[in-house]
Amino acid sequence: MNALSPKERLVPCDVLADMLRVLLPSGGYAMIEAQAYFDESGSHDGAAILCVAGYIFKKSEAIKLGHEWRRVLRWKKLPYFHMVDCAHGNGPFANLSKDERVVVQTKLIEAIKKHAIQGIAVTVNPAEYAAFPGRLPIRPGLYDNAYAFCAQSIMTGVSVFMERNPLVRSMAYFFEAGHKSAPQAHQIMQSMFAQPAVKEQFRYAGHAFVEKEKSPAIQAADLLAWQWYTDRRHELEGRPRRKDCASLLQLHHNAVHIDSKELDRIANETIMIANLFGERSSGS
Repeated sequence: MNALSPKERLVPCDVLADMLRVLLPSGGYAMIEAQAYFDESGSHDGAAILCVAGYIFKKSEAIKLGHEWRRVLRWKKLPYFHMVDCAHGNGPFANLSKDERVVVQTKLIEAIKKHAIQGIAVTVNPAEYAAFPGRLPIRPGLYDNAYAFCAQSIMTGVSVFMERNPLVRSMAYFFEAGHKSAPQAHQIMQSMFAQPAVKEQFRYAGHAFVEKEKSPAIQAADLLAWQWYTDRRHELEGRPRRKDCASLLQLHHNAVHIDSKELDRIANETIMIANLFGERSSGS
């Protein structure tokens, strides 16, 4: 992954332009991050996998993605893109044949590969995760459930990106509005960026919630979340990787599955985690 050129300038003009002008008035990158809005089998109680995923875009490239994305949707008279509906021919995709749906997704994957810098995706088994929070000397709330853990793991991926790209001056973070995890995402962001050192580390410019139907970049994150979730499920079932997933992953992705062994390792490094968030429990 190449670092930014210091000569690059960025001009917003998309549906998120007004928000970006406020959050990133001098240019920079926009981090468009998904929540857990994928196949519902991944979010109900007892599900084997939970996934949170997102993309990092240079601001000008997020704008270009939006233009290209909407052209594809208009071509097939689709109001928005939702990967699970595309995969199964439901909702607005019900009138399209399988071949037509494949073509739509293929064009959108190519748009992502053209305009995104990289993707970040995390999966975890909620059942394996259940015992994890009680092992940490951290204030309750930060890692109470698998979603909170995945969301904050995604932010660690962003931190690595920022370290490798020192010319990025600021980053804005966007989540899907109205999703059931939105309040928790807001709480996580507030908790993290209330600390000046963490705010500086992430070059935090602000975070906001946008309607998925109006944000192609959020729809792109939805596509990634579904694909990575499905890829992990197929691996558990001994099934091969889907060809569309293989194509998507030709773009650089930091995509990981955190299994029980890795959870044990993280739990054994509780001091490091506590220092990261600066909030030890009263008993530690």
